[in-house]
Amino acid sequence: MMPTRLLRRAACALFCLLPLLAHAEALLRPLPTPDTSKLAPDLAKEVAAQRAEFDKAKPSLVGEGLAGAYAQIGAVYMSAGLLDAAAVALYDASQLSPNDSRWLYLRGVVARQQKLNSDARADFEAALAQDQGYLPIRLRLVDTLSELGELDAARKMLDAATGTAREQSAFLAAQARLDAKQRRYAEAVEHFKRALAAEPAATALYADLAEAYNALGKSAEAADAKTKAGNAVAQPTLADPLIAGIFLHAPALQGPPLEQARQLMARGEIGAAYTRVQEALKAKPDDVEALALAARIDALVGRHEVAQDEVARALKLKPDSAVANLTQAMVYEFAGDDANAYTWYQRSVRADPRQADAQLLLGNAEMRRGHYADAAEHYIQLAALTDETIEITGRRVAAQVAAGRCGDALAHVNQLLAKRSKDGDLMQVFVRLASTCAAAQPQERSMALDYATALYKQRPNAADSAALALANAAQGKFDEAQNYQAEAIYEAVRSGNKPLADMYRATMAQFVAKQRPDRPWPAEHEYFKPERMQVLQAQTGANPPAK
Repeated sequence: MMPTRLLRRAACALFCLLPLLAHAEALLRPLPTPDTSKLAPDLAKEVAAQRAEFDKAKPSLVGEGLAGAYAQIGAVYMSAGLLDAAAVALYDASQLSPNDSRWLYLRGVVARQQKLNSDARADFEAALAQDQGYLPIRLRLVDTLSELGELDAARKMLDAATGTAREQSAFLAAQARLDAKQRRYAEAVEHFKRALAAEPAATALYADLAEAYNALGKSAEAADAKTKAGNAVAQPTLADPLIAGIFLHAPALQGPPLEQARQLMARGEIGAAYTRVQEALKAKPDDVEALALAARIDALVGRHEVAQDEVARALKLKPDSAVANLTQAMVYEFAGDDANAYTWYQRSVRADPRQADAQLLLGNAEMRRGHYADAAEHYIQLAALTDETIEITGRRVAAQVAAGRCGDALAHVNQLLAKRSKDGDLMQVFVRLASTCAAAQPQERSMALDYATALYKQRPNAADSAALALANAAQGKFDEAQNYQAEAIYEAVRSGNKPLADMYRATMAQFVAKQRPDRPWPAEHEYFKPERMQVLQAQTGANPPAK
């Protein structure tokens, strides 16, 4: 249960701190009440009780106490797999206590679970800037950079580590996997061997070692390593008290094996989830939903043939199953087959348009195909099915802008701001849109400059610097726009984020030419070019299943 002493801590000088509180709350997002109907009854009841305790205590808290309360309820939601609500709670905690790296780190962990790698990267980079010594931050950032294809930046993060961290098995394994990605197979072999020497129980590394030996043409050594790997799932361990503290007190798994598997997947415990799925299939081999979940896990870890066999069985049993149709689309996308994935996403949405995942993934697929108006409609449906997160708003805005309907996007953002006037990220979307949309009124552009200036003063990060640059350009102040854009470029370069720096430089070129951009984000931004789902690389602390 959530400790009550933190939630009930009141400030002794509330009246004197009111200006500070108002300043902090200006950037808070409204904390949604998540839908717990899909949770086991006991778990749903416990989550509701924790939220009621938070709501009761919140009015008496300020500063660090309030930040801690948001973090605590965020941990509750995180452990229950309610990731959207957890992300908002941890965001608010980090806004109230911007110098506490813990909340930034946990935001990154949640973003990774949501498959929002760009957001996770920004969170981990901000956390690492404040705490260079907490190794899990560095290794999770390395995992994220590697999945984003930023291998040089990932190596830079590893090279910057010092002391005993460099001899830990998790660190050595991260080096080895990066070596393998960069085709430095001899170095990969040595690092895998050192990781196994440091932690012999991490037997899953033998499978990676076998692949490295094969790449070097050493078939005998590869065969030996493959034999030692067997069906091992044990990855290198890494002490991560923040995450352990959340799940140590996580609600007990509830319901039958398949429901437990879903709860474990939400926690990121893939190996344990797979075990539960197999238990469900052993009890009922023709369980379509269990087959679909097994296929998703196998596709996620790169076992495409096994995943295809499982989803084919599910579809044979129930061809009109929306879940099975969606899973088939996901299996194709993980395998890199965009054309077939698109067809099956369409089938899934036709079978059941109430699937939020299907609406999101089909919207992303439409964006990649250049069908912007269709993508916008799917994002609109997604918003109607869920709490409209800032990511959903951003995707909808990008799709409508690309479809030539920036005025519609601006009207929607204005409606949201009327309800969420203290949401700093929503303010930034308004700034970007009002500063670039031809349909924006002069008063909206003036308001955008005011908002952007206020945001920059409170949290002068790269994104807010770039937004302020857009707002100045909209007023014809191109010299000021260049100055703020230069700050954004500097921050991106400093953090090793080359793709972001390149996007900012493209916008800078427009400012130099005294041109006002016509998009709220650069054309290469993920909102305009959504990432495809990628096979999960073996990560620090993860134990993906093995056949």
